[in-house]
Amino acid sequence: MATEEREANCLSDSALRELLLEYRRENWKGIQSPDTQASVVDQLLHGDAEGPLRQLEAYVPLTAETRILDLGSGVGTFVVACRRRGLQAFGLEPDRIGQGAQITAIQIARKRLALSVFVNGIGEALPFADSSFDVVVMNQVIEHVDSQSAVIREAARVTREGGAIYLACPNYLRFYEPHYKILWFPLLPRFIGRAYLRLRGRSSAMLNQITYTTNRRLRKLLAVLGPEFIVFDLHREQFMKKRADGSFAASSTRLISKATHLPLIGGLLLTAVLRYASLAEGGCEIIVLRRVKQVR
Repeated sequence: MATEEREANCLSDSALRELLLEYRRENWKGIQSPDTQASVVDQLLHGDAEGPLRQLEAYVPLTAETRILDLGSGVGTFVVACRRRGLQAFGLEPDRIGQGAQITAIQIARKRLALSVFVNGIGEALPFADSSFDVVVMNQVIEHVDSQSAVIREAARVTREGGAIYLACPNYLRFYEPHYKILWFPLLPRFIGRAYLRLRGRSSAMLNQITYTTNRRLRKLLAVLGPEFIVFDLHREQFMKKRADGSFAASSTRLISKATHLPLIGGLLLTAVLRYASLAEGGCEIIVLRRVKQVR
């Protein structure tokens, strides 16, 4: 068995499943139903953890020397997947013992790998030197932090020149709340949201920890980083690629795509389509590249 596989199998699947179920029961009580919690655990154990890597491969090389920081690493699923691929992945997650939790995400993560690769900390004050990592990943994290601008600045600080930041988060302009997994109105005022959750017999603990995030908000936060950083909206990039080669699967989408090439109205239609997509899409997915400074 490869070294990476030995490092990533410190717990049996059954032991890990029991730990994850215990963690979900304690930390997600009143937020998700027991059946939903069990389904989430199954996804953590058997789901596709390498999605961010596939997106990143098109923008930065991923080799055995690549250093990756999973900012908000949770129970360590992405770090374990990276280690199995031979990548030098590290995780950062706050340890919430002392805040009422008996078992925390970082405790579980540390049991999954023999190496000490998980660090207790917060994104607003990363305990790493400048330019420490080739890639920083924030997958379903930015909506949970206290200061989104501070976390983004810190992620940029520890990303080396030529490196990348990957961000993915829910789009709160849709009619769904992905943590509670229930119908939700876009940008629903919190006092109404709390009342709504009470009516449904749910705890508002998670709602109190969430900052409503949209594609537009995320792009505005990233724009502050300045010209040293190039922002790629992956959903928009994928749409434009399919528009260019006419590879949309649905005939209606192909027809709309062709209409965006028409003279006079094509440009306006394309702007409207992209705007609608940013409102209707289920989530935001962005890669930020840090330029390599030219030596004069």
